Amino acid sequence: MSSAWLTLTIVALCMGALGYYAFVVLPNQLHRWRCQSLRAFARAVELRTQGRFGSADLLAPLVNEVALRMGLPLQERRRLELAVYLRDIGMVGIPYAVLNKPTPLTPIEQLTLDRHAELSASIAEQIPGLWQVAPLVRLHHVVYAEQPEAPLAAHILSALDNLLVCVQRGYTPEQWCDEAGARYHPQVVATVRAVCRERPLAESLPLHRSAALWL
Repeated sequence: MSSAWLTLTIVALCMGALGYYAFVVLPNQLHRWRCQSLRAFARAVELRTQGRFGSADLLAPLVNEVALRMGLPLQERRRLELAVYLRDIGMVGIPYAVLNKPTPLTPIEQLTLDRHAELSASIAEQIPGLWQVAPLVRLHHVVYAEQPEAPLAAHILSALDNLLVCVQRGYTPEQWCDEAGARYHPQVVATVRAVCRERPLAESLPLHRSAALWL
């Protein structure tokens, strides 16, 4: 009897270990591999734009922290992290002169730049296994006053994408929160404000630019 119980115990432990690997370890590894692959594309876009639109490597942990505090489930947080790396990939289809114009854009040029969100989403839809990320990519500049019904994850990405750019251009997170108004989800702004109180966000978000840009 004891031998049978020992065998059953060993089998149960093995099944538990296999289940843990299949449903916890493997999905986590797959997500990390996807992020690492997409990170290369994001860095290529950042080189092309000279870092003007923020760094995905800086944005990803901030987005994850805010999403976690706001109670988004694990799968939604993973989709959100993937969207961080895909959000600006459509800028490969925007003329270089528009992306790096040192003076304010004309209305036509701004419309051209705004197309990058749709282009990015269209590219995401063509990547096997990532079509579910495309809606977040498409809405990564969503305005709360115009689309309050948009997914919370999209509002988080929209707000923090803009926050990162503003901080890199000299704004403080507190100034951004004060001026957010109706453009960004009020709960997202409140969460960002709480995060900023706990750690000096401006110091942890330096302007990252590759040395290759200055050659």
